[in-house]
Amino acid sequence: MAIPKKVELLEEHVLFRGKRLLLAKRVYELDGAKFVAEVVKFGQAAAIVPIKDDGKVIMIRQFRSSLNKWILEVPAGKVDPGESPEEAARRELIEEVGYKAGELEKLASIYMSPGYSDEILHIFLAKNLIHVGRNPDPDELIEMVDVKLEDAINMVLSEDAADSKTLSALFLANERLKGACSV
Repeated sequence: MAIPKKVELLEEHVLFRGKRLLLAKRVYELDGAKFVAEVVKFGQAAAIVPIKDDGKVIMIRQFRSSLNKWILEVPAGKVDPGESPEEAARRELIEEVGYKAGELEKLASIYMSPGYSDEILHIFLAKNLIHVGRNPDPDELIEMVDVKLEDAINMVLSEDAADSKTLSALFLANERLKGACSV
């Protein structure tokens, strides 16, 4: 396998800075030729597949303004500055569904859409859940849904377009739990 050529970042300019993301214009050079890329700088996020003692997954149905509709998802959120992905997963689990994880296992880290974004999503499996009460962000519209893991996968796949983080998280959790519980 050939070693990739060195691509040099020459400059970066902020085009837009919002509450959750930044849009940057980057100028690169490769073999003397310059090219421009627009990049969404989002950072890191954590997604959690919370499994209750009865084997059901706690999902959320959340209104997503980017899609102008409600979609079925696993709990997830941005990693705050100074926070580890595990800390973010624990915080988001309480905020969105009201459970504390007795056991939290990292399943994978994935790029969400490397064609235009730097977002890295850390996916966790949460077990031995303890109900502590929800603490949702005021701007999040969320309804909770408890469903068997296999049903959750089928429900997400039956939507017009599946949420990639949710589908990845559910498939990873299903693979991890095979033989460990009856789902």
